[in-house]
Amino acid sequence: MKKLRVGVFGCGSISLHRHLPEYKARQDVEVVAVMDANKSRAATVAEKFGTKAVATVKAVLAEGVDAVSICSPNMLHAEQAIAAMKAGAHVLCEKPIGVSVPQLRAMIRTAKQTRKQCMAAHNQRFTPAHVRGKQIYQSGALGKAWAFSTSFAHAGPESWSADREKGFFFKKNLAVVGAMGDLGVHKLDLVRWLLEDEYVEMSAMVDTIAKPRLSAVDDTAFAVCRMKSGILGQMFAGWNQVAGENNMTTIYCEKGVLKLLTNPDYAVIVEFANGERDYIKVGRIQTNEAGGQFGSGIIDAFVNAIRSGKRVPVPVEDGAQSVAAVLACVESAKKGRAVKVAKV
Repeated sequence: MKKLRVGVFGCGSISLHRHLPEYKARQDVEVVAVMDANKSRAATVAEKFGTKAVATVKAVLAEGVDAVSICSPNMLHAEQAIAAMKAGAHVLCEKPIGVSVPQLRAMIRTAKQTRKQCMAAHNQRFTPAHVRGKQIYQSGALGKAWAFSTSFAHAGPESWSADREKGFFFKKNLAVVGAMGDLGVHKLDLVRWLLEDEYVEMSAMVDTIAKPRLSAVDDTAFAVCRMKSGILGQMFAGWNQVAGENNMTTIYCEKGVLKLLTNPDYAVIVEFANGERDYIKVGRIQTNEAGGQFGSGIIDAFVNAIRSGKRVPVPVEDGAQSVAAVLACVESAKKGRAVKVAKV
């Protein structure tokens, strides 16, 4: 079997602990080149994974890659994805896949023009608790959803990223958005996918409260969301949970309540209106603890889709709509009023 030739843009923590190990674990993939703005880091990572380091995106693409993973700073995602697709490569892009509506639309347009697959790396859709939760909700056992509450918080990128306090996450020109785009996009995407619904209006507040001396972007973000079906919800994202992580979602429905990752022993809890309770144990979610990023399902899903010729499970236009919700939140916080979500 001919191996899929893969290149990786960016050699930070998400590349080092998720993309590269998961590609390496597959017998049908060869990582042919990596690049990073930090050439020393690229060389170290290349040696660890038995590949070579090159200096630029163009140099990676010159290796004749079939696909690339984009693990670079947020501001570069769209530009690099478009360049890769135009060069004939399929793309797996870390979130947020873009930082403006024009960027998102350009990515969608390029994917259509080049007929290349571009997938958003929304790993929370593959988390066992979330997969099981969607099965339960979509079965109709709980009836129609009325509201939701979802949150994602940890101590911040300085606790796990490659450059710690000096990382791009805290720099406005490279990250553009902070906790809202780093963590909030995960939870907003999760709820869209789980409920199979779309956001139409967002009201949000974002601020830099926990790390004012460190960060030029938000570290605390709250949003109130209205969905097309009428469902209302709230989302919290923060780089301010100094003890452990918070990664919970609760869906309030006609016939009961669905709780995901709210209990350390039971990842899925279903509380029915008649008093019955289902407590379900499933596999763990990825965390920033040692070894906690591996086994996300993202790489396997991407590679399997490319090799089979099937559509990737999180296509660019799907991932883009989650980013559009984030951008509406950012705009809402700036304007101090509710903002409609753009259709990308």
